Amino acid sequence: MNNFQKEFMMSMFLDNDNVCTINRLVVAVANIVNENNENINTFYKSLPKEFHQTSQTGDNRCSLTPITRRIKGFYENTVRNYTDEDYIVKFKMRKSTVQALIKFLKNYVKPGIISLDKKVHVFLWLLVSDCSYNDVGNLFGMHKSSVSYIFHEIATHLKEQRYNFVTWPSVEEQHITRIKVNSRFKFPNCVGFIDACRFKVGSKRNKKDKPDIVLLQAVCDESLMFIDIHVSEVGKTKKNRVFKESPLAQELKNFVEFENHILGDSDYKLRKNLITPFTSEELLTSEEMKFNEIHWKTRSYIGHAFEIMKERFRKLNHIDIVKPESVQLIIYSACILHNFILMHEGCSEVKEEAVTCEDPVTINTSIVQNAIEKRQFLCNYINYIDKEDP
Repeated sequence: MNNFQKEFMMSMFLDNDNVCTINRLVVAVANIVNENNENINTFYKSLPKEFHQTSQTGDNRCSLTPITRRIKGFYENTVRNYTDEDYIVKFKMRKSTVQALIKFLKNYVKPGIISLDKKVHVFLWLLVSDCSYNDVGNLFGMHKSSVSYIFHEIATHLKEQRYNFVTWPSVEEQHITRIKVNSRFKFPNCVGFIDACRFKVGSKRNKKDKPDIVLLQAVCDESLMFIDIHVSEVGKTKKNRVFKESPLAQELKNFVEFENHILGDSDYKLRKNLITPFTSEELLTSEEMKFNEIHWKTRSYIGHAFEIMKERFRKLNHIDIVKPESVQLIIYSACILHNFILMHEGCSEVKEEAVTCEDPVTINTSIVQNAIEKRQFLCNYINYIDKEDP
């Protein structure tokens, strides 16, 4: 100890006016800083445990508990010990489904410093929560740039392999769909349901700018599986315009035979294989109103599919990403994972009902030749069946 240090320590115990009060102030500040450091270290040691307990409530919103410092060992010590119940609460899917996803991606993702298991969990955490890259990075002990890279890597591979999970059904599969739909809702020859879902896009921090809108156009079947998806350019909000610009507009006539059709709302233009409800400035007839009612109930499949996906992947509630290509990636990834989960877990919301009508309705093409005539034929058939039922 040098002379200055000795004099400084001695002055702490002298009670006279010659003692430099600044020395006492320095010691007091040092004590406060030391005490705060101990509190902060205690806080960060307990944070992973508290975060795990919070996860049991099913609330993934990082905005409620912002993480401003990287946590070591959260994935290794906490996530890897999650039970199947924890996975359902935290990742909105079973543990076995996540393992199946990892097994599938092993064929496409090259080995790296970060294990594929951890990458997939980081990617899923980003989708099922409203956490930012920085929040997820701090939680999993990595820089936000690493999280961004992981997201783009996994999402890109999923998009490239989307036709393994999002495919138009075969003729045999379409036959099963129209039988089930007709048995449940009495709407004949329906093989799918089309609609578009709006997503907010843009920074959450800039409150002055209104978020942009991007549309996801999707067709689903009776099992709520997406059989066709298309993401619009940011800012395009007209459903029929997005449909015209999508590949489906040209391919639909090849996908769906004349007797069959998909159902869409009045925002779409009536086509031979895309049946929309009656709209008129004049009053509709009772038969047309009945047709519209059954059409609306039958078309509810697609709305239900969107609801399940948005509830599972909370990132879609407001996509806090600026780059258009990244926005498309995250939406495509959500759709693909939606189907992946249904393929491995099924859907508890879809009830298996007894098939009461096995034969499709035959439409005479010599009489019914265009979209207007076809809709009128379906209207007449639905009203006839309704009168026949007790």
